Amino acid sequence: MKKLIIYALLVAGSLHAYAQADEQAPAQGETVVEAMESEMPVLKGDTWMAMNGEAKIAFIWGAGHVVTIEQVLMEKYPDQKRDTFVTKVVEASNASPVTMSQVAAAIDKFYTENPDKMDVPVMAVIWETMVKPNISAGIAGQPLN
Repeated sequence: MKKLIIYALLVAGSLHAYAQADEQAPAQGETVVEAMESEMPVLKGDTWMAMNGEAKIAFIWGAGHVVTIEQVLMEKYPDQKRDTFVTKVVEASNASPVTMSQVAAAIDKFYTENPDKMDVPVMAVIWETMVKPNISAGIAGQPLN
């Protein structure tokens, strides 16, 4: 099953790369980051608060799948294990397990209590409010500030 997941990801990545091959370079004066954000913008508070509950859970579920895939790969291939965002999410979730609904509620609470911070990415809210308080050190052993 794990090989099937990896194979599916490789095929999907290859197809995406092939589809992107004919695309033009970023417009004059546009950085690569700006071009990427125009195609897949970072999810921030204004969009999050406009989403319905099902869409919020779908986002969290998708992020959780990315974490799970990385965790499985690091377990299967120990030489690939790194002290990354993924390992910190796993550490935090082991220390303080929460449901997807609780994650969505915590994000909602952050933006409701901080309407001036709608430009903060949802993943940064997850890091600051749910991951960081439940880990002993930052990514790659860096201190938590």
